[in-house]
Amino acid sequence: MSDFLLSPLTWLAIAAVLLVLFGKRLHRRAKWLCRIVVVLAVLTCTPLCANALLWLAERHPGIADCSGTQDGWPIVLLTAGYDRPPRSVDDDAALNEENFERMDAARSLARKDPASIIYVSGGGRYDIPESMILGGLLEQAGIAHGRVRLETRSRTTWENAFELRGDIRQARLVTSPAHLQRAAMAFRAAGIATCAIPSESGVTAMSGVGYVLPRRTAMVKTEQALHEFAGRVAYAWRAWRLHAASNRS
Repeated sequence: MSDFLLSPLTWLAIAAVLLVLFGKRLHRRAKWLCRIVVVLAVLTCTPLCANALLWLAERHPGIADCSGTQDGWPIVLLTAGYDRPPRSVDDDAALNEENFERMDAARSLARKDPASIIYVSGGGRYDIPESMILGGLLEQAGIAHGRVRLETRSRTTWENAFELRGDIRQARLVTSPAHLQRAAMAFRAAGIATCAIPSESGVTAMSGVGYVLPRRTAMVKTEQALHEFAGRVAYAWRAWRLHAASNRS
């Protein structure tokens, strides 16, 4: 439901339907509001606006970048979802592109620190956990089987953190740049110290007139950024409630 509400396409459809079907009966201010929503929806589907929003989402103030001082800390690779239901534990084509970007970052770090343990966290909504497929890919890439630990129960970033808190007290957190802030909030709430290992940025440089024309790929970026902003608000609320409950007890 949240993905539906946070999509510019939804805003555009609702505003357009109101204007077309009820335009004559709408109050003048309501008409202007609908027109503004239409314009905003179109603008947020342009690469210019979408990349600006994603750039803001990729800022993660207050989260330390991992340096040599964190050598030996466990590596936590967070899964990113499926594009379609997986057919088997070897069906890596079902994973979305972000999974591969995150995995590349984790694999690079693991090779630089050969003594580190890698926790792959994420179950997902299908019978075959995402972490199982990603863990297999890491082993195929040369990471020893004994270094890869799978967390297969979680379905959200919040659950990632709380499923792992019995196993680790600190982590080098590997995820997409836009997701880092929300992930760090969840791990902080779970009592796990983190530093950041962002995968490849999704922001693209300005290039020609196409940068100001609506595109489907731009809409996807906007949805991603809005999802992260809304998620941070929700996680801040959950963390506050957890802290308040802990103080009461």
